[in-house]
Amino acid sequence: MSLNLTIDQGNTAAKMAVWDGSNMLDQTIETTLTAHSVERFLAPYGDVEQAMYCSVASRGSEIVAALGNRIARVERLSVSTPLPIAIDYRTPATLGTDRIAAAVGAWSQFAGESLLVVDAGTAVTYDAVSADGHFIGGNIAPGMRMRLEALHRFTARLPRVEVPREINYDTFMGYDTPSAMILGAVYGIVGAISYYRSHLPEGTRVVVTGGWATELSKLMDFDVTVDTDLVSKGLNRILLYNENN
Repeated sequence: MSLNLTIDQGNTAAKMAVWDGSNMLDQTIETTLTAHSVERFLAPYGDVEQAMYCSVASRGSEIVAALGNRIARVERLSVSTPLPIAIDYRTPATLGTDRIAAAVGAWSQFAGESLLVVDAGTAVTYDAVSADGHFIGGNIAPGMRMRLEALHRFTARLPRVEVPREINYDTFMGYDTPSAMILGAVYGIVGAISYYRSHLPEGTRVVVTGGWATELSKLMDFDVTVDTDLVSKGLNRILLYNENN
């Protein structure tokens, strides 16, 4: 049995997954990714033949080098990597590879549908993929923590408010200053998703990933698909697409 490894290095954590074909066998999240943590995760799996790594930061060369000591084929996702979708972004070299992977992950599951792919993490990205598999473009905005921190840092009296694990949605208006800030931040993201969806073709499927995906889905007045493994699925799909290249 030959296996694949995918590593999605985000701003705050890294998600590793082991795949047998398109079936995810195992996954883990590491706040600090090191060669040792990768080796520890892979220890139960003998024959890992391919790996795909993507990172929102420039760092990672040491991880790729360490993987090369154990795995025959290791790739770091870039805009030059052959993809199952077309990239219509005018500056593809500046397009985050996590956004590419999420778009591939969504389109590989819902090919033939117009898609709005939302990744709600440290930042929130809103990306459109056409039904025929073209990455049209997208927008980037601050995530929850960034929004709350900006309100504190750039005003005279607003407090520093920690991002809650869960939010009280009994009201859509804040009942004190912290709740006003939290609800203002979260409904700002919800409103943006609804706005972008309204400008895409009728029937566009909204696919939401990232740490805030589940919470945001509770507030939509239309159906959304929540997939917290979307980037990992996209990385594995790109590996499978390139197996014979």
